[in-house]
Amino acid sequence: MSASAVFGGIGLFLAYRQYQATVAGGKIQQQAYEAKARNRRLEGRIEAVTAQEKANEILRRAKVALASNIAGGYASAVNPFVGSVDTVSKQQILRPAALDVNIQEEEALLAVEKADREARYLEYRGQMAKAQARSQALSGLGMAALQVGLSGAFSGLNMGASTGYSASAFQGISAAGTTNVPMSARFGSAFGGTPGVAL
Repeated sequence: MSASAVFGGIGLFLAYRQYQATVAGGKIQQQAYEAKARNRRLEGRIEAVTAQEKANEILRRAKVALASNIAGGYASAVNPFVGSVDTVSKQQILRPAALDVNIQEEEALLAVEKADREARYLEYRGQMAKAQARSQALSGLGMAALQVGLSGAFSGLNMGASTGYSASAFQGISAAGTTNVPMSARFGSAFGGTPGVAL
C-alpha cells in the first residue's frame, strides 16, 4: 500500500471522527434547549401558583373585611344585609375582591400559556440545532471523501479480485506452441480441455 493511500485512509478516519463529534455536539445542543424548555414550563407553573396564591389571599382579606362590616352592623343594631352596611359590603369589599381575583386567575392562565409557548420555541431551536449539526457533519465528511478521491490516493490499489488465471491461459496455445490462435485450435485447462488436445 502506497504512502498516499495510507494518508488518505487516515484523513477519512479523522473526517469520520469529526463527523461523529459534530453530530454529538448537535445532540448536546438539543438536550440543552430541551432542559431550558422544561425549566421554562416549570417557571410558568410557579408563576401560576403565585398568582393563585394572591387570589386566595384577596379572598381571605375580603372575608375578614366582610365579617368585620357585618359585625359592625350588628353592633350598631343595624341589619347588615340592607341599607348602607349592605352597600359597603357589596361596593367596597365584594366587587373589588372579585375583580382582583379574576385578574389573578387570568394571570395564572397566561403565565402557563406563555411558558408553554416559549418552551415549544426552545424545543424547536433544539431540533434545528441537531439537524444543522448533522447536515454540517455530512457535508464535511463528503468533502473529505471527495478530496481524497481527487487526490488519487487509492488509484494505485488493485480493487479487483484475482481469478487465478493468467492472460496466457486465455490466449490459447496451439499444438505448434503459438499463441493467439483461433478458439477451435486452443487447448488447455483454462478452456476445459487437456494438454495436447485441441478444442
